[in-house]
Amino acid sequence: HSIGISYVGGYDTDGKTPRDTRTEEQRASMLSLLVDLRKMYPSAKIIGHRDTSPDKNGNHLIESWEWVKACPCFDAAKEYRRI
Repeated sequence: HSIGISYVGGYDTDGKTPRDTRTEEQRASMLSLLVDLRKMYPSAKIIGHRDTSPDKNGNHLIESWEWVKACPCFDAAKEYRRI
């Protein structure tokens, strides 16, 4: 019951350190896709993979130390909350 969206990138030049490496074209494309999907699924949540990590301390927040994955390397819920 979800739609996964992925982009190529997300690591620094060392290939190990997570970084937001999206190009302007990737940003625009993702925004356009999410706007279209919001029209089809108005009550859907927009979150990143990392936001599905377990809440280990039970405070109802998924904090960076709890992430199973670091992707995406940006806060998808915050960035796209106005869609």
